[in-house]
Amino acid sequence: MASSTSRPDWSRFTRTGLKADLYEREPHFREGLADARDVWGTAFDETLHQAALFMVKPEGQVTDGVVRVVRTFLDEQSYEVIAVRNVWLDRLMWREMWRYQLTSATLDRFAVSDEWLVLGPALLLALRATRRHELPASVHLTSLKGSATLADQQPNTLRSRLRQANRMLSLIHVADEPADVLRELAVLLDRPERQEVLRRYLGDEMHPDDKQLLEDATALPKRSLDPVAALGRVEKTVLASGGEMPDVLAAAFAAMRAGGRIRWAGFASAIDTYRPLIDPWDLVVLGTTHIEYDEPGTSKLLVNPDPKSWLS
Repeated sequence: MASSTSRPDWSRFTRTGLKADLYEREPHFREGLADARDVWGTAFDETLHQAALFMVKPEGQVTDGVVRVVRTFLDEQSYEVIAVRNVWLDRLMWREMWRYQLTSATLDRFAVSDEWLVLGPALLLALRATRRHELPASVHLTSLKGSATLADQQPNTLRSRLRQANRMLSLIHVADEPADVLRELAVLLDRPERQEVLRRYLGDEMHPDDKQLLEDATALPKRSLDPVAALGRVEKTVLASGGEMPDVLAAAFAAMRAGGRIRWAGFASAIDTYRPLIDPWDLVVLGTTHIEYDEPGTSKLLVNPDPKSWLS
């Protein structure tokens, strides 16, 4: 096994050349790699092959059935949960987690994301495959989760079961490759917590406290993320407050009723007066449904790798 400071053999971590170039000097990947090498020792290669990392995002925790469906799906696919953590994704952590995918994002997308990060934690699940595949466990799970783009979702994928509301409220996240498992552990957890989770990959079963966290998440009160219902509630609240509706809001509500897009910055400023009366999740649903997600002519710096690239 290589030392904690030696250059990695990238074929074990990613099959994307650009990702290797980006991660080689990236602080989070380097810290995650060093800790995994120290904790896993001579078991590093096999443990990494069997390791996966899964997140139920904040909106997934409050959507009816998501945690239960996820648990069933992971069990069906022979993945066991070996550690559970609640992680609050503040605005800096969220941008760091997806920094290579957000290169195409609009400023409205950043602003809407900030609306919902404060509403609840994400549920982080460290997973170990109980059945060995030719593909690393992280890559195999990525191939099963399905696309976040509704039009691209295939039957029998996890996302096809979850029926997410829109592309931004994607409910779940999976670390794509072994490199991402290590990087994301370093982004999401400070070093003592990260090392403890890494040790769990070598253990036998979940800690009782982690089991309770998972049960608590399954039992959390749930809500609807239906955009039509959310729009009706928000518009009703504004009308019931009395006075003349601002032109910006009237135009935005009309556009949303017609299924159109709005500029979030102007809408958010105009709605500020009414925020104490509005369910913040309703604003999140409206924002994620009715903004432009990507700047025209731009692209993600990194895209999901083709799992077939690991077969050669």
